[in-house]
Amino acid sequence: MLSDFKMKELNDDAEIRNLWLEGIHNLDQRQAPKKNKDFYDFIIVGAGTAGCVLARELIYNIPNINILVLEAGPPDIQVNDIMRSPCAFPSIIRTIETDWGYFTEDQTMPSAVDPTKEVLNRRIHCARGKVVGGCSTVNAMIYMRGQEADYNLWATQGPEYEIWDYNHCLEAFKATENNTRKNPDEEFKKYHGFNGLLYVQDKQNDFDDILKDVIKIAKNLGIPYNNDFNGARQNGIGEYQHTMKDGKRFSLADGYLADALKKVETYPPSKPFELGSPHRLGDDVAKFVAVNVKCFSHMLNIIWDEERKDENVAIGVKYFYDGRVHESFIAPKGEVIICGGAINSAQILMLSGIGPKNNLEENNIKVRKELPVGQNLLDHPGCTINAKVVSNSTSSPRMDYSSSGLELGMFYKGDITGKIPSQDNFLDERPDIQCHASTNSLGPGRTHAKSGKSNDALAFVSTLNIPLSVGYLELRSSNPFIHPRIFLNFYEKPEDLYLMMSSLKLSCEMLKQPPLSTVWGVEPNLDKEMSDEDWEKYIRKNTYSSPHPCSTVKMAPESQGGCVNHRLQVYGTKNLRVVDASIFPTIPAGNINAPTAMVAWKASRLIEEDYKNKS
Repeated sequence: MLSDFKMKELNDDAEIRNLWLEGIHNLDQRQAPKKNKDFYDFIIVGAGTAGCVLARELIYNIPNINILVLEAGPPDIQVNDIMRSPCAFPSIIRTIETDWGYFTEDQTMPSAVDPTKEVLNRRIHCARGKVVGGCSTVNAMIYMRGQEADYNLWATQGPEYEIWDYNHCLEAFKATENNTRKNPDEEFKKYHGFNGLLYVQDKQNDFDDILKDVIKIAKNLGIPYNNDFNGARQNGIGEYQHTMKDGKRFSLADGYLADALKKVETYPPSKPFELGSPHRLGDDVAKFVAVNVKCFSHMLNIIWDEERKDENVAIGVKYFYDGRVHESFIAPKGEVIICGGAINSAQILMLSGIGPKNNLEENNIKVRKELPVGQNLLDHPGCTINAKVVSNSTSSPRMDYSSSGLELGMFYKGDITGKIPSQDNFLDERPDIQCHASTNSLGPGRTHAKSGKSNDALAFVSTLNIPLSVGYLELRSSNPFIHPRIFLNFYEKPEDLYLMMSSLKLSCEMLKQPPLSTVWGVEPNLDKEMSDEDWEKYIRKNTYSSPHPCSTVKMAPESQGGCVNHRLQVYGTKNLRVVDASIFPTIPAGNINAPTAMVAWKASRLIEEDYKNKS
């Protein structure tokens, strides 16, 4: 039941919205009808990580083109204060201004511990950046690539997929990266780039004393130290590098889109351009060679060439902007490139008739090409052990302005039976657990940081990096403003639950070790004795999305469940590509922002090749 105050708020909002709509209606009546269509060489849907990289690479590498970038959210300057401040990332990732507000569906499934019983995966938030820069504007800024084996696995799908093996991907990682580590050794230089547009830096300040003690305990347990999680091996404990510059967030919009926007020319310079229709297509007029970004533009669907009935030829996009429906079209040799991320890209394709036949027909959408769009949804489930610090030490943990609170990481192999990992697990170079140690209280619904103040918490955040459980998403409605149904299927495979249990047990074991248990007096938020069934209840109640959703528009042969080919072209269509985390064949073992930028950089080269080869 809504309170009287809430009802008044809603009525006030509705009244103002009606006044706004009246203004839009009057504007439409006054505006002369358009005689000419807007044409662009490339239309990029989504100004997130991939869209920013693509826009910059294409505008500089293909001569005399123009690009339209559509972004559903605001420019990043709208949230400049909390966006720039690393310590405020928990605020920005949850604000309605910059987040799509996705939630998963409640799910019941058999218990992993006792399959005769039914358990609940509760509804959880799945944060997705709705702002220029996308998730690189709102994430925790951890710069992780995953493991060499991840990309070599992508390359096993056929000879043409060898362009996605680790060595090819490493070239792209290095090309995008501007690593600012002081005095890097030769080993570090082998794996990192220093001339790209994405700034990556080491921690600016020393660790809190309590985190220094966590490192000592880890070493005593046999966990090796690692000064580069993106180097020769990932396993061990060490500090993360972050996408920051001078202690402030540095997004892909800062690095790539900002540079793309600098290029503004006309071509050919000898011809006039038409002021009334600057994006008209014609041999008699010049065109702008530039990138246009339209914020607050909600994609509705792809426009198809209806005259070519036997083919699905993308010719443009329809989108909602400033209270009106707009259409923009691609020039000959042009492409529509969907860069909306794992949830949005899948939804856009399905709204346009590309997807599972049954789900499209349920929503009265014409099926143009049946593909498993929305299937194969992968994500990294996270779960936290929070401990209260009752310190006898004179040193108090502090949260500083340039800290995201996630700076100390551990990578190790979990135990498949749910036991505390052994030393062999710690030395395994294909780790499947990522664990953050933080002086913030973290977990579902309570991610927060106390900037510059004493903090009385220590958290171990376990993330399952190579999950076996696979989810899916589907349309709820043909209304493009209605969110799809999202089913993450966390822990559907019992192995996943036991690996998470193994990691949480290790966290508890570390909390028992001195000086955490003595000098710091830590007290975990758990019962001292827990059965596997107790652990399952705790894990399912406290699990959340990392959030790293991917793989819903999988790159693979069509016969093997693929939606796009090795060049990221959508099967059964022309002039249409998807470039973002949705194309990952499998989920990388780590944070996925850097891999998304890598994919976009590689895609720009493929698009450039294909553009130049078109007649």
